[in-house]
Amino acid sequence: MPDRYLASFDTQHVSQEVADVLIIGTGITGLTAAIHAARSGKDVIVCNKAELVESNTNWAKGGLAAVMAQSDSFDTHVADTLKAGAGLCDEKIVREVVEGAPAGIRFLIECGTRFDRDAAGEIDLGREGGHTQNRILHAHGDATGAEVERALLANAQTFANLRAYKNTFALDLLTEGGRCHGALFMRRNELHVIWANAVTLATGGAGQLYRESSNPPVATADGHAMALRAGCVLRDMEFMQFHPTLLYVAGLERTLITEAL
Repeated sequence: MPDRYLASFDTQHVSQEVADVLIIGTGITGLTAAIHAARSGKDVIVCNKAELVESNTNWAKGGLAAVMAQSDSFDTHVADTLKAGAGLCDEKIVREVVEGAPAGIRFLIECGTRFDRDAAGEIDLGREGGHTQNRILHAHGDATGAEVERALLANAQTFANLRAYKNTFALDLLTEGGRCHGALFMRRNELHVIWANAVTLATGGAGQLYRESSNPPVATADGHAMALRAGCVLRDMEFMQFHPTLLYVAGLERTLITEAL
């Protein structure tokens, strides 16, 4: 095998399996991709290096932003985002995300996500920093991420054509001729290969590269490293996703506190 791989291996001497679609990561992105692929009839494998629930999504506080009220608009949401981004945003991508957000929310509800509702039974829309309209959806107060993770994981596990593997650590993408054909994993302390026609990296962030971070322990840039070794170009690595306010006490676990400070 080429030197670019982390581990030396011979495909004739490692366990192997095949799927139509391989997804690495079981947060909101990975599970959404897995559910859509399974719905289309594809044979799907989704893997996570820890327990299936362990993801950035499961730790996420606050809420999700989407244009859900008639008094709101895509243009207003885009403008708010561009202003908050201080001119660094790609406006085309911002608009695509903003305009796709309502459908994304409907998908989460369809999968069983229980967003907070008002006395009339309507989704309770709040307002957070950087927004000029009420467009923030919460679940169980600030436990939005955990509720989304619960719902998507439960939904994904209803598909007979979807295999979900925990404690399956992705080491490298397997490439040949400029194409990705699968990935090499460490599973049960042994190397394991999964071949697939399509591979989705949904491995989360890189916050644990830093001494201090609000990111969970699993955010160790595995996907970034695999992509880089496979020849991909990494973009905007200086932009780290993190919760802006933490309570720092030397020797103790970091505690999230409100941005309203």
